[in-house]
Amino acid sequence: MKTNTFRYLGLALMAVLMVGLTSCEVEIDSFYDDDNNGPGYYNRSADLCSRTWVSFYRDIDNNYCCQELDFFLDRTGIDYIRVEYPDGYVEEFEYKFRWSWENFAQTSIRMSYGPNDVSYLDDVYIGGNRLSGYLDGRNNFVEYQGR
Repeated sequence: MKTNTFRYLGLALMAVLMVGLTSCEVEIDSFYDDDNNGPGYYNRSADLCSRTWVSFYRDIDNNYCCQELDFFLDRTGIDYIRVEYPDGYVEEFEYKFRWSWENFAQTSIRMSYGPNDVSYLDDVYIGGNRLSGYLDGRNNFVEYQGR
């Protein structure tokens, strides 16, 4: 009788251990950068990376400028700037950056161009073929059109 009880107890213990060892592992990673949190409002990386964002403006010296931003799902990006001077001379600059969502609501983008060169686009709005927000401060509202 004791042998059968220990045998059944051993089988039950082995079954519990097998179920416990085959359970899923939970990995805690950066929550803000995880876009697998639903198809709704907070999954905006697909919209951000869906097109090139273009802005035309005049800089502080009144030179005509064109800026293009490309965001990629692998969290890299390219910032392309073309400056046309009054004498007809044209300069083009291309900067690579790494980007991430900076907050839970995905309304702030951190763009790291290098170790000490980081820009933030805050109050991000994506919709109607438009990307807008405040670039590096409240006094610099920018708006890009999708292309």
